[in-house]
Amino acid sequence: MTQTLSLGWTQAEARSRRSSYRRLLAVNLVLTALVALLAIVSPATLAHLLGLPAATPSAWPRAWGGMVLLAVLLYLPGWFEPVRARWANVVGIAGRGGMALLYLLVALCGDVRGFLWLALYDGGFAAALAVGYFRLFRAELMSRP
Repeated sequence: MTQTLSLGWTQAEARSRRSSYRRLLAVNLVLTALVALLAIVSPATLAHLLGLPAATPSAWPRAWGGMVLLAVLLYLPGWFEPVRARWANVVGIAGRGGMALLYLLVALCGDVRGFLWLALYDGGFAAALAVGYFRLFRAELMSRP
């Protein structure tokens, strides 16, 4: 019998994949929360960093930051229990992909190049989290006899 067929090895692989996914998700949630807080506290600074025009009135970026912060908080059950809280993870990954597409369309059609950074950020994390979650779920299924 090979090691990959032993129950102990597959359970250890599932634990390892869970840990890797949670670590990647934690990095994403912390960075996203920091961007959201920056949008709330100083929207002009965020606009300058991303190369976006200053928003008038400044309430729009603050409202966007509040909504993003709320999304981060709603994602926390998916971080605590990624296998049991599948809905939060799947919707979060799909939402990131959708937002990346929206940011890309705004950047290209609206000629606001600063949104490319947001598209790359959300698109990159959506792809990485999707791969990580697929690997976690495959390892989790393989660990159960």
